[in-house]
Amino acid sequence: MKFKFTFLIFVVAAIAIFFMRQENFVPRISLDIYNNFINKTEADAIAGLTPETALAIQKRVVYALSENWSGIAGYKAALTNPDIQQKMGINEPLLGIFLKNMLLENPAEINISSTVLPFAEADLLVRVKDASINEAKTDEELLAAIDQVIPFIEIPDRLYSTEKPLTADMLTAINTGARYGVMGTAIAMEDIGNFNACQVGIVYDDRSHLKTGTCASLMGKPVNVIRWLRDKLLAMNYPLKPGAFLSLGSLTSPIPVKKGRLTAVYNGLSSQQAVTVSVTFK
Repeated sequence: MKFKFTFLIFVVAAIAIFFMRQENFVPRISLDIYNNFINKTEADAIAGLTPETALAIQKRVVYALSENWSGIAGYKAALTNPDIQQKMGINEPLLGIFLKNMLLENPAEINISSTVLPFAEADLLVRVKDASINEAKTDEELLAAIDQVIPFIEIPDRLYSTEKPLTADMLTAINTGARYGVMGTAIAMEDIGNFNACQVGIVYDDRSHLKTGTCASLMGKPVNVIRWLRDKLLAMNYPLKPGAFLSLGSLTSPIPVKKGRLTAVYNGLSSQQAVTVSVTFK
């Protein structure tokens, strides 16, 4: 009888400890990731994540960062490539948040030491014109609620060691790696020809790591990403506001970050022959 009573106490204590750890899991991991981001240190792989806990951690991390990185500037769709989604075991992109101080004007300089495990991608931003985007139904209505298209180089920061597997939930927890992005000269939406036909090439000055891509790689066409972001945010009760930037995803495969100038050249966005955006890593 005494043995049974002792065993029962042990079980109850174990259950209590389990729930206490679960209750503290999100705040503890959020603080760890915040410190990794601020101190530029590698994050440990996170076991036991679910999409719900990953999203809760992301919200806490973004809120904590906003004190020094300013408020929300916009949102990003990460992993828009269906092949990568399949490898990661997901069936849609991941949502990330850009804070205002993450977005830099072209041309920009970034110290590599201000990151942990950075890489670069040729990307594309659009800016929300008005709140009609939240009710838009057709592609034409969605695009009518956009007033600018902006060439964009994103410099995400993986944070986690490349020696360990990266899961979709781990990526969500670190806000899909949002760290920096460089914004080129904005092009008025009315000056955009065929939004689906743009092409980009990105390369260092020493001609290394040349990558190319097209706007058609963005979930078939850019407006599909705009719709996904809008719907995802509405489902979270976050209607888009005028002036918000939307990052539509990578047009190229990842590019290693090294010292030197990296330039992306976009063709087909406007009547101009080409538009460029560049970043110099030091």
